[in-house]
Amino acid sequence: MEIGNKLSQLRKLSGMTQEQLAEKINVSRQTISKWESDSTSPDLESIVKISRIFHVSLDDLLREAQTSVTNRNDEQITLEDLMKINLHNRKMTLLFIGGLIFVMVSVLNFAHIMALQSTTLSTQYMLYRYIATGQYDNAPIDYMRLMIPSIIAGAVGLVLFISYVIENRKKGD
Repeated sequence: MEIGNKLSQLRKLSGMTQEQLAEKINVSRQTISKWESDSTSPDLESIVKISRIFHVSLDDLLREAQTSVTNRNDEQITLEDLMKINLHNRKMTLLFIGGLIFVMVSVLNFAHIMALQSTTLSTQYMLYRYIATGQYDNAPIDYMRLMIPSIIAGAVGLVLFISYVIENRKKGD
């Protein structure tokens, strides 16, 4: 039986160490190492736990590899396919989170500038400036120049979101 090889592949695909898997199954790391090298075989209870941890049916976990190539084997996802899917999902998550961060920075920057503009145009501020400097007008601030980082951050966030949506549509096709 080649359960050791399957166990090793599933563990590596999920990014777990032997020690992490051993903790989940309540065995030692050395036991996992022996199972993966096919020195020993896991007991039934451990096989069931492995099946649940990796979301693999007991049949797929215990069944020996078939030597004949059938249509069913052509339809199965290989380990390389799963690794590519995992990598793609990680990239898509980073793309989505990056877009979200840029949009949030843009919104916060915009809100800060609007609060600053409101403050500088308030009557109290104009009276303070009149008393302190003798000028009775609003503060000479170019608000559009302050908005440039907000606009750039928002544009980057929108580009990342659009890329995320396009990639999801391609994946769906």
